[in-house]
Amino acid sequence: MGAWTDDADYIRVLKELYELRGIKLGLDVVRGVLNELGSPEHDYPVILVGGTNGKGSTTTMISSILREEGLRVGTFTKPHLCRFTERIAVDGKEITRREVVETYEEVKEAGEKVSKRAGRFPTFFECCVSMAYKYFSMKRVDVAVVEVGMGGRLDATNACDPVLSVITNVSLEHMKHLGDTVEKIAFEKSGIIRRGRPVVSACSGPALRVIEERCSELGSELTLVSRDVKHRVLKSDLTGITLDVELGKTSFKNLNVSLRGKYQADNISAAVASCLKFSEIMSKPDFDEAALRRGLAKVIWPGRLEPISKSPLVILDCAKDPMAAEALASSIEEILPGARFKTVVSISSDKEYDKILRSVARITEEFILTRHGVMGRALPIESMADVLKSLNAKYCSEPTVREAVGRALSCAGPGGRILVTGSVFTVGEARPIWTGEPYDGF
Repeated sequence: MGAWTDDADYIRVLKELYELRGIKLGLDVVRGVLNELGSPEHDYPVILVGGTNGKGSTTTMISSILREEGLRVGTFTKPHLCRFTERIAVDGKEITRREVVETYEEVKEAGEKVSKRAGRFPTFFECCVSMAYKYFSMKRVDVAVVEVGMGGRLDATNACDPVLSVITNVSLEHMKHLGDTVEKIAFEKSGIIRRGRPVVSACSGPALRVIEERCSELGSELTLVSRDVKHRVLKSDLTGITLDVELGKTSFKNLNVSLRGKYQADNISAAVASCLKFSEIMSKPDFDEAALRRGLAKVIWPGRLEPISKSPLVILDCAKDPMAAEALASSIEEILPGARFKTVVSISSDKEYDKILRSVARITEEFILTRHGVMGRALPIESMADVLKSLNAKYCSEPTVREAVGRALSCAGPGGRILVTGSVFTVGEARPIWTGEPYDGF
């Protein structure tokens, strides 16, 4: 491993990594890198979590529950909100900056060897995945819970051999790479399913039919939320939700979860079912209900319907697509009936921004349009303005997220309401304004 000097090494590594951004689906390169690293992805069981929305929160809940059961748990999520180190954690503790440098240097060396054969160096995401699998092996985890990137079948995370596959839901996304119908996208997502290995899903409609067909072909048992796993929400507010979850004869009453929004009930149910299924896989006779309750109560997943300030009320939500935006709007309407917000919004250019804005407009008194600073991916302000004109919605604009938040705070006053949304990148830039935490950028 390379010698550690100071944070300058970390900054250098991030710069190198960010210069590798770009999408190249396929498993040959990442498998080559992992092979050079000694195939660390086979050193522990992996739970692979895919889907369109909710996979990050589901990954985090599964990890939290399994930690409370006494297991040493590696967690990989993406993208990061404020710091690169958020992506890779063991027992809830982020990888250190020093460990990022050391692990990356190993991956870089392996990548250079592979590039001579494959004709290209690993992408940013392939490096991140390789770093995570290697780090988990070094830390001797008992299990890794890994969030899938784009799709599934050809996603770098799929280089492992998962003992359990989870598919939260499927809707239209990344159509340029995954296909232009829900069925095509569901086929890509179903690529994380392994022959004879169990699957947990909260899919419905056309996507479910694809998942069911794939499970049937591979002889993989499917546990389905709403059919095999039922839930009843008892309370939902800005402190979290309380619900009952039932799986056959197993019933968990009054589960308190620190995540907010009724839409999380499906994700919670999927996480509970996944932990029960993992206990079966590992031949644990008794499931620890107390650990389940502690794990759910301790879950932290920032930037998802997150009240970051009370005066004024400021809510951060990473809603990045129409499904997430609709869930956001519906949740606000249910939790805070009649509430209207000064909404700071920036959306990435590959998203269905018109549908996102139409949903968010229901809970907005005035939009403050801006552009997040990530990779030149932000949608032009003019494009969002055209949609809002058609809706007769009030709006203004500021060139940066920080300036847009500043304007919202000035306009709202201590008794006002502010919403920051449209992208993980937008929320990631905004959150440190209140928390003061470091921001690595992208």
